[in-house]
Amino acid sequence: MEKVKVVGTRGSKLAVVQTKIVVDLLAKKFPDIRFEIKTITTQGDRNLKDSLQKIGGKGVFVKEIEQELYDHTIDFAVHSLKDVTPKLSDGLVIGAVLKRASPYDCLITPHQISDFSEIPQGARIGTNSSRRQGQLLNARPDLKIVPIRGNVETRIKKIATDKLFGVVLAVSGLKRLGVDLSKYTQLPLKDVIIPAAGQGAIAVECREDDSDTLAVLDAINDQETRDCVTIERNFLGELGGSCNFPIGSFASKQANEYVFEGLVASIDGQHLFKKQAHQKSVEHFGEQIADDLISEGALKIIQ
Repeated sequence: MEKVKVVGTRGSKLAVVQTKIVVDLLAKKFPDIRFEIKTITTQGDRNLKDSLQKIGGKGVFVKEIEQELYDHTIDFAVHSLKDVTPKLSDGLVIGAVLKRASPYDCLITPHQISDFSEIPQGARIGTNSSRRQGQLLNARPDLKIVPIRGNVETRIKKIATDKLFGVVLAVSGLKRLGVDLSKYTQLPLKDVIIPAAGQGAIAVECREDDSDTLAVLDAINDQETRDCVTIERNFLGELGGSCNFPIGSFASKQANEYVFEGLVASIDGQHLFKKQAHQKSVEHFGEQIADDLISEGALKIIQ
């Protein structure tokens, strides 16, 4: 009898593309298994009007999918890791983290610019992320941040409809979707904005007691990426934060050690706590940097 694994995903174009990346990798390694994709509508997909902060943060893209794991209607789920809260629901685990794409953000604008300093005074910049907003306003208090939601293409269209200078988007999503940016300038923001924990990484979630699925998923796990995002997510968790707080968190492996940069900003950009450190092991690294920033007073601006 043919073996079947049902894969849960949001129905957005990017979510489906990322799910197909996972399924294609697994299908090559397990030709005897048939993978069926099931699209699930989440609260975050239904409510495109209110801000993520108002409706409960990025976890609103995950809850309904996790319920299907509990109900055994799907075997595993594919997420953008930055949408997954640091503490998983009971009985669920990350079975695999794929090799990470670019973790960084960029500005998409129809204007010809080559540096962040060339953005005009008072320019209207579209983003719904408090993390991006806090860091942008810290660097450029003159900017006007305009909250926007919707899929990648919708947000790019808002440049014209909402009279924006540009919008801030994740590089990884643009690349995975193959968005035509021939009419736009793509300005890297690597030196301006620290990414969200897990940004650029695709995570696969499953039931903790499903040893068969865990064994399958282990075949596509990238351990270096997993180690780096573990540091980032531990930093976020130690701050008591979720993905909708103005927290930046990025780790990379350089030679035989991990380099981590953690940041907490106020949404208005007036306060910013940042620290970079390096350590040979993953253990307690993110938590220690979070504790250092907490001792400096970073928790007050989150609360």
